Amino acid sequence: MAPVPPSLLSPPLCTLPPGPGPARFVCYCEGEGAGAKGQGGFNLYVTDAAELWSTCFTPESLAAVKARFGLNAAEDIARRFRAACEQRAVAFTLQEDGASLTLSRGPLALDLNLSKVPGPEAATRLQALTLGLAERVCTLERWLTAAEETAASPRKSARLGGPQQFLPDPDPQRGIPGPGVRRRCPGESLINPGFKSKKPASGVDFDDL
Repeated sequence: MAPVPPSLLSPPLCTLPPGPGPARFVCYCEGEGAGAKGQGGFNLYVTDAAELWSTCFTPESLAAVKARFGLNAAEDIARRFRAACEQRAVAFTLQEDGASLTLSRGPLALDLNLSKVPGPEAATRLQALTLGLAERVCTLERWLTAAEETAASPRKSARLGGPQQFLPDPDPQRGIPGPGVRRRCPGESLINPGFKSKKPASGVDFDDL
């Protein structure tokens, strides 16, 4: 049976800035509809592993954002965020008094304001993020190992079950060739099997002359 891939409903995240260069930030979501064990309501977070910024939604501000962008639930924001991550359409900008996050994927760009999370709360959330990422990596490695073993099994069975193109070894105890080795007929040439060996020359018998 093929291994089951890791759930696609795990919390989406991405590294910023997008592209082949080194990442400076991790952006992720947490809470309602994010597939995580949320600590409160739905929020988007950005971190550089030292500091943390958050949308800091209250029920009222989340309802205002949904009304402004025509969204029905927090799940819609999570889906927009996942699609933006997959398309590398997430932009993060640091400002003097906070930060902004833009999700460009979709008919209308989603611009959100972020605030810096206080140190004690940030440390708790960053610890949870680190442990969660480690768990996801371990799960993915187990799945990849199982997938590789499953893919290798048919090839291994084909090699073991294929015809053997070699002659059996002779019996080491009696020196008798095993089955499949043709026996040499009496008088047959050792150099050219299948041909009779020539008799050695006997000279001229003068008594017959």
